Amino acid sequence: MASGDISNARHVLVADDDENDVILLRFAFQKAGLPHTLIHVRDGQETINYLSAKTSDSNDQSKPNLLLLDLKMPLVDGFDVLVWLQARPELITLPVVVLSSSFLPADKKKAKDLGAKDYLTKPTDLEELTKLAQALHERWFKED
Repeated sequence: MASGDISNARHVLVADDDENDVILLRFAFQKAGLPHTLIHVRDGQETINYLSAKTSDSNDQSKPNLLLLDLKMPLVDGFDVLVWLQARPELITLPVVVLSSSFLPADKKKAKDLGAKDYLTKPTDLEELTKLAQALHERWFKED
């Protein structure tokens, strides 16, 4: 991938209540040279509202191509978002990757059982987060 190649830019919806985690994630995507747009929502209810609005407009070019979902959020948590997504056939093609600070095997199992395509633990350092951003790009956005 050519660094900054706009034709390869995708929309990544980041559902996370920790503003610092989102700032670091944005920086990691930039450091990795990825052109993707990160759209931040602060809790599960904002995630549901955003996705509902985007799927109601078939001409909207900013529909997310990937959802990075934290589990522990106020109002509506990540598990509840996964349950909501299961009832939305129009969102079946949206890959959901849980990006959580939880190392609990039960959380990972539950997230996968509810339809998450992957479960990643948030890295604690920027270098690892940059590698994670690159890995997300390679797995979900690499051109065929």
